[in-house]
Amino acid sequence: MNIEDHPTVKRMRAIAGNRIEIEESGIDADWLRRLALECGADDAGLVEIKRPALDSQRDELLQHYPWTKALLSFVVRMNREPIRSPARSVANIEFHHSGLEVDEVGRRLVQRLEAKGIRAVSPAMGFPMEMYQFPSAIWIVSHKPVAVAAGLGHMGVHRNLIHPKFGNFVLLGTVLIGAEATEHDAPLDYNPCLECRLCVTACPVGAIAPDGGFNFSACFTHNYREFMGGFTDWVEQVADSKNALDYRSRMSEPETASMWQSLSHGANYKAAYCMAVCPAGEDVIGTYLADRARHIQEILKPLQEKEEPVYVVNGSDAEAYAKKRWKNKTVKTVGNALRPRSIDAMLQLLPVAFQPNQARDLRATYHFEFTGAEQRKATIVIHDGVLRVHEGHVGSADLRVTADSLTWLGFLAREHSLVWALLRRKIRVGGSPKLLLAFGRCFPSPAVRHDPTPVPPVASRLRPNAAPYRQNDAATGKIKWSGALRLAETTEVAQNIKTFRLVEPTGGRIPFEFLPGQFLTFTIEPFGVPTKRSYTIASSPTCRDSIEITVKREAIGLVSRWLHDAATPGDLLEVVAPNGTFTFTGEEEQSIVLIGGGVGVTPMMSVTRYLTDTSWPGDIHLLLSFRNPREYPFQDEIAALRARNSRLRVTATMSDPNVEDWTGARGRIDKAFLASAVPNIATQRVHLCGPLAMMNVVSAALLDLGVPPERIKKEAFGTETRDPTRKAASAGRIVGSVTFQMSQVSGPIAENDTLLDVADKAHVFIDNACRSGTCGACRVKLLSGKVRMLVEDSLTQEEKARGYILACQAFAESDVVVES
Repeated sequence: MNIEDHPTVKRMRAIAGNRIEIEESGIDADWLRRLALECGADDAGLVEIKRPALDSQRDELLQHYPWTKALLSFVVRMNREPIRSPARSVANIEFHHSGLEVDEVGRRLVQRLEAKGIRAVSPAMGFPMEMYQFPSAIWIVSHKPVAVAAGLGHMGVHRNLIHPKFGNFVLLGTVLIGAEATEHDAPLDYNPCLECRLCVTACPVGAIAPDGGFNFSACFTHNYREFMGGFTDWVEQVADSKNALDYRSRMSEPETASMWQSLSHGANYKAAYCMAVCPAGEDVIGTYLADRARHIQEILKPLQEKEEPVYVVNGSDAEAYAKKRWKNKTVKTVGNALRPRSIDAMLQLLPVAFQPNQARDLRATYHFEFTGAEQRKATIVIHDGVLRVHEGHVGSADLRVTADSLTWLGFLAREHSLVWALLRRKIRVGGSPKLLLAFGRCFPSPAVRHDPTPVPPVASRLRPNAAPYRQNDAATGKIKWSGALRLAETTEVAQNIKTFRLVEPTGGRIPFEFLPGQFLTFTIEPFGVPTKRSYTIASSPTCRDSIEITVKREAIGLVSRWLHDAATPGDLLEVVAPNGTFTFTGEEEQSIVLIGGGVGVTPMMSVTRYLTDTSWPGDIHLLLSFRNPREYPFQDEIAALRARNSRLRVTATMSDPNVEDWTGARGRIDKAFLASAVPNIATQRVHLCGPLAMMNVVSAALLDLGVPPERIKKEAFGTETRDPTRKAASAGRIVGSVTFQMSQVSGPIAENDTLLDVADKAHVFIDNACRSGTCGACRVKLLSGKVRMLVEDSLTQEEKARGYILACQAFAESDVVVES
């Protein structure tokens, strides 16, 4: 018989033809999503293999499955109450059973796809993994970045993926598919995370930083005590013990029993409290919004008050945190087996083993040159708690280390003494040895010695893909963008006033959208002083190829002096945007009155430019006040805007009585000026921006003219402020105490201290930028007590009605409780 006539061959030829047709036309995306739900998933999304979000893991994926063209990400919802239970055996049952369900859903999906002749595979949700690669990345696919790219959620402060409906009570699976899908999903345009930071408060080892940072080694050592590295450490303790009594002095009977349970029934997580306390997600948030204090009392506090061992590495940030934070928990130093066996693995592990608090006062650049079995050059920069690793030698070194690679790895594993290595010249140091000791403190390792068994290292091609925490913008409800913009041009637009034009560094469009009236927040180091500062965007949202701020040079202004005197085109500036609710788009009212004093004209320019560019049909009254015409920016452009827009009416006045060459109005903006410039002003919506004294006078005049207070929106410039890089010393009598409810921390407050001052001293994180009441980043909810504020214009009337205050402006008049 001709083989082509064989029945099996005929059937297979038909299947192959069907597969080729599918591969050419693509699999219907809607069918794939429905199939995932039919197979037991609760939600699903699709990502193409070429998506930039997969850059860090594409090589590893294709090494195993080179035919992969699309990835189907799916979630399986977990039951909430078991995860919240302080009895972690209950929580672990839910983790293990839900994990098995994820693997089963993936298996059923692969079966259905293979039945249609489509190649597919579903790597494990968790374990088993590729353990021969440990301690490098041991997984084939990183499920979380795929799920984020597929629109199934975003990372929260605690890094777990938060689904918009189910919250973080989900586990993730991924199916690799050997055919294109007809369409793919996009990431969510908002972050479901509520920024409540309960996860920060719940973590036993301080692995979660209030600003979204994450100490991987702290979490790995404690939460994964009975996995991987913890199990290795336990075995080494057994091997290193002299006898049974010696072993008992190291490991208690409950710890031994717990290790047996993990070996018998599946390794157990010690905490995962971050997941337990998280209130985000539509299915989860209701009870939290109804009674937040009850949520804290019933879910957070039982986990905080649980008596349990907390596992840390000696000399680590986690040890310092746990010993200071917990009186009811036993802090125990252990090993975690994060010992690299190759230089490549070491360089990958450095960011996850780094202890930022141990490096808080260290500023040094290290040049390493490794010889012998692995030849490599690397630069490691440690600067005030921040680590950077570069290939090759970059910059000028404070310490130079030349080391035989195997000797260095043995030194890190405590298998070779540094003195021995120095005497044998296996390690050579150029510079102060104290810097090498300081380097070691940043990467603490356990001191228990283990006899090594040489195993050739197998390095994963997976590279770390740490993603920063993404905040939502209160005005737009969208995720704030953060990154670098390049200063393209500086233009003097008035006396001591310059416009700074910023562009996307690679020449593309500005990578975020904003509303007219919003501002940028810069994180910069003017004259070497780290600080944040916010500046209103003066340009229109219709301009997409650049963005502009206009800044007045203040004689004592730290940032404004640097921008005017030192910033040059080509500089990269770190930006978070957009920010602010002082906005007007034309949808809110049929007319608008814009009042700007001095450089407070900048948000008014953004609004005026935008309304003119979009041919808004409403009336625009632009009222401006300056000391003299030399300080009047945008004069020519405002004249051009008036020529373009017949609905724009501009009235400017000069307050200097000696001003010359000015034919317009003179004096300050007062009641008579307002009544003359704007007919029926009592019916208008008013936006007011300028120095605090000017705004107080104009606000009073508007109220006298009958403008309802809720129709006056204000943003202060030049408020009474202090240098944000300096903390004022406490002064005056103690007027009460402050309780930060979420953080479970209390402290006294003096009459001249703000709530933000007290929070700084108590190490309670409250976001902030300007510290002058302008940006509104430090808004917190006042639960009880009374405060007074010098500035509160960045709060909306709705926020004030709901009890929100500005921590940087709030001075206590009694005992107060804030939700932070």
